[in-house]
Order: sequence, then C-alpha cells, then structure tokens
Amino acid sequence: MDFGIMQKALKDCSLFRDLDQGQLGLLAMNAEAKEFAIDDIVYRQGDDAEGSFALIVSGKLEASTQQGYVLKTLGSGEIIGEVGTISQQGKRTVTLKAVEPATLLQWNIQDIGETSPSLLKKLKDLAWRRIKDFNE
Repeated sequence: MDFGIMQKALKDCSLFRDLDQGQLGLLAMNAEAKEFAIDDIVYRQGDDAEGSFALIVSGKLEASTQQGYVLKTLGSGEIIGEVGTISQQGKRTVTLKAVEPATLLQWNIQDIGETSPSLLKKLKDLAWRRIKDFNE
C-alpha cells in the first residue's frame, strides 16, 4: 500500500488525529495491509482476537451476530476489532463481512502498548464506549 495513502488514512481517523508525524510514521511502518473482496469474512464472532485490531482504509464492512442479525455497517476511517482485543476472553464479538472491496491496516495491541501507551488508552476507551453503546 502506498505510504501516502496510509498516512492520510491515519490522519483522518479520530483515534490517531492527535499523533505527531513521527508517531504516524511509526504506526504506518508497523501496520499490516490487508485486502478483502466482497463477501470475504474479516472476523468471525467467537474466533480468537489474537491481539489485533484494524483501521478501515477503504470499503465497507457489515457487523452481524452469529444468527445473521446485521448490527451496523462500518466504513472508511473506523476502527474494528478493538473490543475483542481488549476483552478478557480475547474473542471476536461480531462477524465482520466485506460488503464492498475493503482495505485494512492491522496492528497488534502489544506493539501499540509498547510504542504509545496514550494511544492504547484511547483504544481501550473506544472499546468501552462501543460496549456501552451496544448494551443501551
């Protein structure tokens, strides 16, 4: 993936907005780019999260339950996978399927914690907000 596209995607995401150029560059270098075609499963509910979360760079993903109930459609600039990554169970909480071709940047939470503890706190805060919103 083009480095400029990566940096723009990072800057456009609210989670990363307050980071300086050096921190954004480090994030970009540590990211793993992943591509998904329509109907590809990105995460399956109940699977091990393996400490990973991602940023949707392009495309749309549909979040659903195991029973197939669609909860939400997620798009460019949104973070995915953070709830399962920070939970004690370490499991994916929803199934995410590509409804458009999608490109993601993926990281391991351990790498983030080591390089940017403040970013790790923001990621955990985002996960707790999502849990709270889901339960309301």
